[in-house]
Amino acid sequence: MYALVDTGALYSWIPGRILRELGLEPTDQIEFVMANGKVETREMTEAVVRLSGQVRHTIFVFGEGTDQVLLGAYTLEGFGLAVDTRNKRLVPMPVVPAAKTNG
Repeated sequence: MYALVDTGALYSWIPGRILRELGLEPTDQIEFVMANGKVETREMTEAVVRLSGQVRHTIFVFGEGTDQVLLGAYTLEGFGLAVDTRNKRLVPMPVVPAAKTNG
């Protein structure tokens, strides 16, 4: 399965049947404004993901029917990944942004 990397999407979207096959069940619902402007409700859950030796919690939306499979910003940032648009690949963030502390 391939996923479209979409930095404009907050969460990652995976077909619901696949998430259920992995033993994941919905824990919440959220409304989204779809690309066509229609508001739709989708189920979501939190899961642990392992990628290149790193383990992170992320949020998955239970995709339906024609929903695209997406890798969203929440997951990308959790793993410290950025998009190299020139070479069409994911790369480690050179520096992870953080707020400056006083002092």
